[in-house]
Amino acid sequence: MNKSPIKEKKELVREYIRNNPKCTYRDIRKNTKIKVERVYKNMKEAYKDAGIELSKNLIKRNRKEQTKEVVNFIKKNPTCTVLEIQNSVRVSVPRLFGSIIDAYKLANVKYPKKEVTSGIINPSIIKRSKEFEIKMIERLKNIGDVKTKIRTKSGVVDCLFNYKNKNFVVEIKDFRARNNITMSQIKQLVKYMRSLNYEYGLIICPKKSLPKRKNGRKVYIDNFKIKIISEDELRGRSITAV
Repeated sequence: MNKSPIKEKKELVREYIRNNPKCTYRDIRKNTKIKVERVYKNMKEAYKDAGIELSKNLIKRNRKEQTKEVVNFIKKNPTCTVLEIQNSVRVSVPRLFGSIIDAYKLANVKYPKKEVTSGIINPSIIKRSKEFEIKMIERLKNIGDVKTKIRTKSGVVDCLFNYKNKNFVVEIKDFRARNNITMSQIKQLVKYMRSLNYEYGLIICPKKSLPKRKNGRKVYIDNFKIKIISEDELRGRSITAV
């Protein structure tokens, strides 16, 4: 007797959860091509059906509990970034605190100046920049595989991205007003690429920050190939056309 499509999908989801007990909704959708809400009421029901204890990121925490977890994480990791906090504690730092600086203050830990990039000291600009970075990384995750905040001898890379067997070093620049991507940012990316021995590089920025010359958006330095794209162009085809 053939199984119904729903039963088959439930079986796939159950098996995936059992093999990946800390998985998220996005993990299940990406690896099984199944939307959990199509076969279960919610993730909690899926976990229960799989006989697996509910993972921390699925247990609803109130604001006070979330704040406490972030503060404790900062105390244990005094140089952590927004993305490291959010990936580990599963909360939105900007939503909960307003900015990473406010979170550090509450934890009574000195905020590491190296996290303030390009001489920016305005908390609202830092907040906007971090939110833009998080948004772009989430988009990349929907396309391929992402590893964030990779340390190299030349500094910390925003993320590494793999799409269709191509590996990219990615820098995300939330430049506004008259600030455009220049050779200075490109040279820094090349340093990261040399350190990691990556052939391809990618700079993502707002549309208004693209180089003024259209043919300046593809850069070739030695054996390194770099493409500069806007957030609106963040699609697989645009990325691979390096």
